[in-house]
Order: sequence, then structure tokens, then C-alpha cells
Amino acid sequence: IQLIPWVYCPPFSLSPGKVKGRAMMEKIRAIIEKSNLYLGIISGMGILFMGLILAYEVVCRYIFNAPTIWTQEVSIYLFMWTMLAASSYTLQTGKHVRVDLLLERMRVRTRLLTEGATGIVGALYCLIVAQQAWQMLAMSIEYGKLSATPLRVPLWIPQSALLIGFVLLTLQFIIIVLRRLLELRAIGNRGASR
Repeated sequence: IQLIPWVYCPPFSLSPGKVKGRAMMEKIRAIIEKSNLYLGIISGMGILFMGLILAYEVVCRYIFNAPTIWTQEVSIYLFMWTMLAASSYTLQTGKHVRVDLLLERMRVRTRLLTEGATGIVGALYCLIVAQQAWQMLAMSIEYGKLSATPLRVPLWIPQSALLIGFVLLTLQFIIIVLRRLLELRAIGNRGASR
């Protein structure tokens, strides 16, 4: 993850007659993508911290023969948070796995349609997972579930990563679909004006 102050994402094209609705959409997009960036940075720091506590565990276990009881559980929770929180940032920057071999050979319109369709499927899948995560989280809070370890961590804390990560992924997929639709409209407008 690059630690940079901002990531350039071209804004949606705004026509003067439709500024109000699109301006609101642009503000929402900016908030979501800025949140993704900050979560990406925090996730990078989380990975660093996870490495440090695991190194601490190795030193305690093998040098001082005094293993800790908390490092494995904390590192698993950190891994969950860093992986799920950074996934929307990864999608935003186009770093998820994609089949470039096929996409690069497609015509622009076909590529945009394909990316829009996969964005819709991705958003629906992430929305279903987020809804299931919400139910799991609600049950954990309602029943006061704790981890079955000496730390007795309330399970809603690590489970929140699933909900937050997939909600942000859903929103990022929606942004991608809207962006592809606007790009398709721009191609259609250019073709109609010729």
C-alpha cells in the first residue's frame, strides 16, 4: 500500500444542466474513496504492527522461553481487519486480480460493458455478504458472544471488519459501474455528434 496523501481518480463528468444530482454523487464518491484511502493506509500500518508483535512472540518464545498468550489472537484479528479494510482501496486503485489479457483485446465499448457487468455482479455479491455480516454481528451483540480464548474479546469487534469491508466494497463497485456508464454515454455522445 502506497502511503500517499491522495490518489487521483478522475471525477464524474458534470454537465451544467444536471449539476445538482451529479454534484451530490461526486461528493459521495469523494467521501467513499477518501475513506478507502485512509483505510488502506491504516491497513498498511496494521500489517507493520502485526509483523512487530509476531517478531515479539518469536523473541519471547525462543529466546526467553516465555511464550505469550495474546499475540496469535491479536495478529489474526489484525490480519482480518487489514485484509478486509484494504480490499476496497485495492479495488479503487485497480489492483485486484483481473484478466487483462482479455480486456486489453476488447473494443472500448465492449470492455466498458464487461467491466460494468462484472461491477454489478461484484456489488450484488458484496451486498449479500454485507447483509449476512450484519446478521452475524447483530447476533454476536445480542448474545454477548466472546472469543473462546483467554483474552475473551467481544466477537463483534473482529466481525465488524467483515461488515465494514464488504459495505465499502459494495459502494466501490457501484462507483465503478456508474463511472463505466458515464464513459459509455460519453462514447455514445461522441459517436452521435460525428
